[in-house]
Amino acid sequence: MAASNGGSGSGSGGPISPEAAAALGEGIRLVFGRWTALQMAVENQWGGRDSRAKADQFGESIHSWFCRSRGTYSSFSILGKFTTPRGGFR
Repeated sequence: MAASNGGSGSGSGGPISPEAAAALGEGIRLVFGRWTALQMAVENQWGGRDSRAKADQFGESIHSWFCRSRGTYSSFSILGKFTTPRGGFR
């Protein structure tokens, strides 16, 4: 599955528009809010006392990466940016 950050519609390949960034942020929050395993991990502090902060940082990192990246990328390259070789989060 490939995706492209085409920029603000001008074809310049620049950062996404503020409206698109806001919509992306809302989408990430909605997905994370409904992600059962993530919510269980936070509620049970599987990531330690700062599990909520870690989950929030993960969402912010994804948002930032999509807003700054240019060009085409695959879901595998995205996943590789956020996971360690053991499969855990950085």
